[in-house]
Order: sequence, then C-alpha cells, then structure tokens
Amino acid sequence: MTVNRTLLIIGVIIAIIGAGLVFVGNLYLSPPTDFIVAARDNIPAGTRLSDLPEDAFVQIPVKFTNSSARMMLEGVAQPQDLQAMRAAGAILIQDVYKYQPLTLGSVVSPDNPAAARVTRLGLDDPGLVVITIPGDDTNVPEGIQPGDRIDLAVAVTDVNDILVLKEEEEGTTLTALPGSTLTGIPNEALAAVLAEAGYVVEPPEGAAPINSKETPTPEPTPEGPVLREPITKLLVQGAQVIAVRRDTSLASVSSDGSASIIEGDITGLDVVIPREAFEFVTMAMNGGNLQIALLSPLVAESSEAPTLGASLQDLLDLFIADRETLTEEADAP
Repeated sequence: MTVNRTLLIIGVIIAIIGAGLVFVGNLYLSPPTDFIVAARDNIPAGTRLSDLPEDAFVQIPVKFTNSSARMMLEGVAQPQDLQAMRAAGAILIQDVYKYQPLTLGSVVSPDNPAAARVTRLGLDDPGLVVITIPGDDTNVPEGIQPGDRIDLAVAVTDVNDILVLKEEEEGTTLTALPGSTLTGIPNEALAAVLAEAGYVVEPPEGAAPINSKETPTPEPTPEGPVLREPITKLLVQGAQVIAVRRDTSLASVSSDGSASIIEGDITGLDVVIPREAFEFVTMAMNGGNLQIALLSPLVAESSEAPTLGASLQDLLDLFIADRETLTEEADAP
C-alpha cells in the first residue's frame, strides 16, 4: 500500500513537470496569436473613428517568439482598443495609410491605452490643459488617486498693493495752414499760441469760449460690494486627477537590470483643467493659497455652476444674521 502510494505521488509529480515542459515548449515553438488592426484604405487626420464604417479596419494576426518582441503591441491598436476608442469618439491626429497598422500615437481619446504614458493623447477637448499642482499632506487629501475629481479654490489673505490701470490719453495732431479755422483745440495755452501764429481758433460746437473757465464736473463715487480680506473663490470644479507625483528612491537592482523603486510622500498632482482657468490657477499657486477638495464619486460632472465666493464681510454678515435669528427665537414667548 505504501509503495503504491509513493509511486502514485511520483507519477503525479512527473505528470505536472511534463505538462509544464509541454506548455513552455509550445509557448516558444508555437507562441500565442495576437491581433492588431490596420486600415483598409487611406484615412486622413481629423477623422473621428465613430464616423468610419465597421469594416474600415481589418484584423491582422501576429505571433511573437519572445517577450521583447511582444512589447511592440504596446504601440499599436488591438481590436479591443479600437472598439473602446471608437465608442469614446476618438479622433485621428495623423494620417493612416492603406494597410498601415493603427498606432496608438495617432489617436486622441481618453480611452487610449497610451494616454497613461503620453498625457496629451488623452486630451480630446482642445479647451482642456494639464497642469502640475505642487502639493503635500497639508493641501492634498490622503488616499487621492488618478481618476479622482477635485475642486480648486484660492484664498487671498493679504493684498499689499492695488494696481490701477489707466488708458493713456491719445495725442492730438493738427494739420492746417495759417488763416484757416481750427476747432476743438484741447486747451487755452495751445489756442493762444495758434492765434498768434495767424490761425482762427474757435471752440468746438456747444463748448464754452476759449477764455472762459470751465466748471469741473464732479465725478460720481463708484459704489460696489464691500470686500474685506481674506477672500476665497472656487476656481475650478470637478477637475480630473490623471497622475499623483511622489518622491521616489531606488531600493535595489536585480540581476536582470530591473530596478525596485520605493515611493514616498506626495509632491504634486497632474490635473486636467479648462484652458481659460490656467491663468487664475497659476496666480493662485504663486500668489495665493490654493486648496484642494476631493469630490465624491457620486458628484455629477455636469453639476458645475458659478459660485459667489466668500469674504470676511460675508462671514460677518452670516454671524450677525444667525445671532439675530437665534436671539429672536429665544425672546419669542
């Protein structure tokens, strides 16, 4: 009984080893078949894949005898890639010629697998840009991941200088001959000089005589909302995080040359924002206090709306309003 059991165990081990050898042998002698897609005819740049007929591409079987050769699949579209990019409304940014494989670098789509390595290939909206926001554990929520959505707000706590831009007054150029009549002379001194030179100077129609003194018109005092520092404004809503930057250090290098990297603390985020908000976000990063809020996955992308912002005056108004309301309720019989 013991002998038979031993023989059985040995037989099972030999079978497993044999099956493994057969699998490895088939892998090298008969590698698996992969498929890539190629264009049936010339397709110009700017074409949306969803506008093409289903048979615009053909599947081509390919086999690779080693793993290094199979790495070329990372640069070309496979049938499942084409299907996903077509559904996402991908657009060609390069001409694709007849019988040429469809490379991932020629397609812009958020579902392009190459967008994880080449960020610009995922920007299918020309109104969007990618910006790197420096950050650490003081302003970046813990556990944030690529694919999350965030709000960006700026807080201004101190304004030292107020910059007022005034348009320069345009100079007046006069071209006339002595004896001719000039109207609309800008000031009395110039009018007197021109009169001595033989010009006939007249004030513009409806204006006071040259020698008379004009009564200055009082300028109205501009009225506007009272803003007390600090102030806060939401700049971007629902921005997508596409990468989380971290400190890295080399732990070790294996015999085959592959490196083991250890990731450390967060140093920044790569975020997709509207191009029109780029200047404001840049100003907030350099001259203000940029804050990041992590959104719930349940927040709809289309829920963006203008915000009023907040100032110290708003806080004071809220404080007073709440006190009055609570005081009235407490005094009520």
